[in-house]
Amino acid sequence: MSATGERSPGAAPAPDLGLTVPAWSLRVAFAVVAVPLALTTAPSGMWPTLAVLLTGVAVAVPRWRVAWVLIAVLAFSTLLEPGTLTPRLLALIAAVHVLHVLASWMLVLPAGARLQPAALLPSLRRVVLIQLPVQAAATVLLLVARPAAAPWLAIVSGGAIVGLVALLATLLLARPRA
Repeated sequence: MSATGERSPGAAPAPDLGLTVPAWSLRVAFAVVAVPLALTTAPSGMWPTLAVLLTGVAVAVPRWRVAWVLIAVLAFSTLLEPGTLTPRLLALIAAVHVLHVLASWMLVLPAGARLQPAALLPSLRRVVLIQLPVQAAATVLLLVARPAAAPWLAIVSGGAIVGLVALLATLLLARPRA
């Protein structure tokens, strides 16, 4: 285009991107999922406050990967309560998956970018296709598990969370590659 706003001869027309939204809306969506989750699934005490603070840092600086620390804190905090089937636990299972996907998107899209919502559909389909059997399996496992099996499940869950935190700490503390 020239300084007067006219298109130069032979210049390609600007592509029509269709409906776009600001990429910072992903950060808003992350907070909309994380804050209620932090306030309802984390037990009382310091856990809800810690989870809300981690949410703020994850939204402000996604490249610090604090979102995955938040997911680990939420998962670990559930071990502090009796392991019975509750809607909160099933919501936590689904929501941490959604938080993981949103955090991944926040890593690759600068807040000032434009985003076509249709580009997110394949990932959203995968979340639904994964969560349907996971929710069913979690329900069956929690309904079938006898109280005697609950300590065993808590030990396995705790070990998995410790492993996840160790892996995340390794990734977070690694020097960035040029």
